[in-house]
Amino acid sequence: MEKALIALSILGIAGTAQAARGQENCAPTPPATCYADDCNRCYCLGPDNILVNAPVRPKTCNGDWMLTVAGFYWNAHQDGLEYAVDNHIENPNQGTTIPTISDIQQLNNVIDAEYKTPNFDWDWGFKVGLGYNTTCDGWDFGVMWTWYQGRANGKVEAEVDDNHTLVPLWSDFSSALGSVTYASDIQHHWKLKLNLIDLELGRQFWTSKYLSFRPHIGLRVAYLDQNFELQHKGGSWSSTDDTGNPQPLPFNNEVDLDNDFKGVGVRAGFDTNWNFGCGWAVYGNIATSIVYGRFSIDHDEENRIAEAPNSKIKILETEESFRASRAMLDLALGIQWSSMICSCQYGLTIMLGWEQHLFFHQNQLWRVVRIGDTATGSAGLPNNSGENVFHQRRGTLDTQGVTLTVRFEF
Repeated sequence: MEKALIALSILGIAGTAQAARGQENCAPTPPATCYADDCNRCYCLGPDNILVNAPVRPKTCNGDWMLTVAGFYWNAHQDGLEYAVDNHIENPNQGTTIPTISDIQQLNNVIDAEYKTPNFDWDWGFKVGLGYNTTCDGWDFGVMWTWYQGRANGKVEAEVDDNHTLVPLWSDFSSALGSVTYASDIQHHWKLKLNLIDLELGRQFWTSKYLSFRPHIGLRVAYLDQNFELQHKGGSWSSTDDTGNPQPLPFNNEVDLDNDFKGVGVRAGFDTNWNFGCGWAVYGNIATSIVYGRFSIDHDEENRIAEAPNSKIKILETEESFRASRAMLDLALGIQWSSMICSCQYGLTIMLGWEQHLFFHQNQLWRVVRIGDTATGSAGLPNNSGENVFHQRRGTLDTQGVTLTVRFEF
């Protein structure tokens, strides 16, 4: 009996010493049995033989806080924002020649034409997150905020002697001449304000000695605000009536559209780390979400006299609001380096990779154009001889670019 007690005491002391030694070497808490690689400063590799998938975290017995900061350089695209057709047909306003209705109707012949789309710019954004790695089977939870603003600005012109003409795709204006609406100058301004708040509950564990896997579930709160502004000048906005009398004053036309979405929904996905030694790894992440929210759509169009008193003529004003569910997809691929620092008290991870985010069916704008217009015989406006045609060009919003992430565990 005494021998048995002595043996148990020796085993207990040995186990305590081994545990203390493991803490000095930053070994994970049980049940993970860790096999360090050749670089002692780095996260150790996964176990060879396990009955359950051992958690990668926590690094300490009390759990670990995790602070994440990321900066990125992204580009955004919104489908369905074609704003004009650049038609290689002679501009009806040739010098001082007064265009006739038949001259303008020649624009119905679409020759070697191309659609003009916004010139989407690259812009900076950031992410900030706070999480906690618990001792409960290696679970972790946290929140991540993503902020980004995308822009597109540009201008296209059709000079009289260039033998091409711009046909607007978003204007409901009809000149006194009726027929086809055209412009000599179009400016576009598009802006995106993106705010995402992701709450996650996950668990990172070893599936083999070199591969770790982290499934996660949670919620996404999404704010996606888009504004699309078009300015049309020349052409139909400075043309003459069918008697050859010029309009009293030229106009500048402005179309202002807002497409805003706000919602919340479930989100799930998984992260992978493909480790190949000394803290280096390739990561690949995917997550999908279904967000239920409200769309708020505004569509306004007006003409402003280009000279004093610069009064306005309202052409169109519509609003729409409805609820719907929208799918979102997040993808990331890159390389990372991880290490324990300051006598194995803290963890540091640096990640550099490419991200792709898809926000399906975000474009809910209506195009309103006028067809069947006839000449009014006077310069009076508005010309209401035709009819409005309403149609939509649905589209998906996407963002993509390079992201640099720094993660600090303490």
